[in-house]
Amino acid sequence: MLVSIVIPARNEAEDIGRTLEACLAIEYELKEIIVVDDSTDDTPAIVAAYADRGVRLIHRENNSNGCCGARNLGLREARGEIVVLLNADDLPRPDFLNRLLPHYRNGADYVIVRSMAINSGNPWGRFVMTSELAGPGSDPEWSEGFSCRRSAAEKVGYIPGDFPVPFCRDYMFGIALNRGGFKKHIDMSIPMEHIVPDTFSSFWRNQMWRGTFSAPHVYYFRNMPIALILPKEMLKAIRTLLKYLLFAPAIWQAVRLSRFAPNGLRDASSLLFAGLVRDLAMRVGNFKGVLRVIRSHE
Repeated sequence: MLVSIVIPARNEAEDIGRTLEACLAIEYELKEIIVVDDSTDDTPAIVAAYADRGVRLIHRENNSNGCCGARNLGLREARGEIVVLLNADDLPRPDFLNRLLPHYRNGADYVIVRSMAINSGNPWGRFVMTSELAGPGSDPEWSEGFSCRRSAAEKVGYIPGDFPVPFCRDYMFGIALNRGGFKKHIDMSIPMEHIVPDTFSSFWRNQMWRGTFSAPHVYYFRNMPIALILPKEMLKAIRTLLKYLLFAPAIWQAVRLSRFAPNGLRDASSLLFAGLVRDLAMRVGNFKGVLRVIRSHE
């Protein structure tokens, strides 16, 4: 089977070269690598340098629907029977496809693997790593290294959503495939390693960006009126405030995650701090998302 690896990229000059090297090192010959880019930094030049090694660069003029729009363009351009959707900071291991493809030979239409943050030497990576090890939930619909049959993606209309407010809800793709009757396999023994933003400012920006998706999601996918979205986000902010005022819920979260940390309970304080930063950044992002929805109607 030909496998297409699709990577959306926007200002990923720091990470994209490392990811492309990891993809090229995968021990499976029948693969193509597609980068869908709308960067303003050196990312296109870095990707273009890999053209003689078979990496295909697609320039996107308009940032439609964020990274999910880029993934949809890559899905449409892909030639492989199987498509793997990576992020620009994912680092697949050499045996990734050889471990993944048996699932498709056994009838899978899409496959969830284990997301694994590997830069746990800082509080931000440690927080994400322990959160992932604590479990993705009983029935996940998305992970780093998500893959599917291209024909299944076509039948459900790719990742849903193309709205005036660009945002990405990638797990909605898995939900759409599930509702379409396509067969899911989950294999947590297959890791997809990835790099977490490793400074306070980069982690804050990343989590705030994620927080901006909440309001557009309930507005466009759940048809919630704008008048109800702001109170909903205010309630989330109040719950976060109570979490840290009461302290016990935040401490419990840090202690629970410390079971998966390199230094056990000694990492609890850094996990507590990283969790606080994550929660605050997400709440700020939530309100930014509300403003974006409101402004889209002005």
